[in-house]
Amino acid sequence: MPVTTTYVQQADGAETAARPGKPGRITSLDWVRGWFLCGSVATASVLAPRPEQLVHATWTGVRLEDLVFPLFVTLSGAGLAFAYRNAVGWRATLRRSAILLLSGLVYNAVAGQSWDPATLRLTGTLQLYAVLVLVIGALHLVARGPRAWLALTALLVLAQGGFLYLWQQSCPGGELTPGCNPSAVIDTALLGTAHMYAGGALGHDPEGVVGILGACVTASAGAAAGHLALSARGTRRGPSYLLGWAVVLMAAAALAAQLLPVMKRLWTTPFALGAGGLGIVLLALGMAVLDLPAGPRWTAVRERLAWPQVALGRNSLLVYFGSHLLMDVLSAHGGDPSWAQSLAASVAVGGMPRVGLVLAMVLGWAMVAAVLHRHRVYLRP
Repeated sequence: MPVTTTYVQQADGAETAARPGKPGRITSLDWVRGWFLCGSVATASVLAPRPEQLVHATWTGVRLEDLVFPLFVTLSGAGLAFAYRNAVGWRATLRRSAILLLSGLVYNAVAGQSWDPATLRLTGTLQLYAVLVLVIGALHLVARGPRAWLALTALLVLAQGGFLYLWQQSCPGGELTPGCNPSAVIDTALLGTAHMYAGGALGHDPEGVVGILGACVTASAGAAAGHLALSARGTRRGPSYLLGWAVVLMAAAALAAQLLPVMKRLWTTPFALGAGGLGIVLLALGMAVLDLPAGPRWTAVRERLAWPQVALGRNSLLVYFGSHLLMDVLSAHGGDPSWAQSLAASVAVGGMPRVGLVLAMVLGWAMVAAVLHRHRVYLRP
């Protein structure tokens, strides 16, 4: 009788051999991550002047650019659920968080072209992700299955929403503004303006403590979706469970929006819920396409068609952060034209260098991910 090896999902998209009795990978997560990364790399590669939708909203409101990282957080929450269902150890969790924090500081120094500790920005997306890995890992000590994570998400929503609402009531006019918001007080006190986003000049830090609270809501919603998916593994109920959870999140977001503004800058409760719901809808569609029981012929066909996106998804950490760092470096060097502009001119498509650069970046990262996936090499902290 042949011996087969099942590979299990890790928090960062990598895979390791599963122990007997432990759930294997859910292909749809990697597949959805792959499509997400195509969009993320494409948007990150658009040269200035960027369309309005590819620039973060200055305060309230939501643009396409505001949804990129929150979608990554939602899918990461689902991935963390798979990882901790497979009993990832605390030593690995602490090591990953520490490496992510240090990598975030190096990222900031390279992107900001300064290693001066007096002005080095301490927050960032990698640092926020490191805290999420630690928090979701800790919460898995008390929340084991889908019901527990649904309840935990509700508690986080009430806690974060209540905190922001009470703070809002103390502001002039009862509105959160750049001059009156919790990040301006909390993050400034903890970090100092010199170490904040934009040197504290904007009056908030989107990846500071207040932003992390909202990101925890989104990640928890994703973790609940991951546990729901695992509970329906091998059945046709998975997509229905996920869509039902997404509807609940969207409805809660609409209700929360009656009390709080929808904004990425402070990662407010309605934004956190809405972004989580959107990511879970995408995951449900992925499950419907790739993970429902099917005959051997269709199973083989869909696995081949999904392979490029799966390759990207299994190295999501490398592709997501690597593509952003690469564009930061290319745009900051070379003078006028910058290295990014020179590269765009050399790969222009139909006389359109900006389009050529986007296509080159997407295809380039897809090729890198494909080669690494072929050799089972995955970046993980």
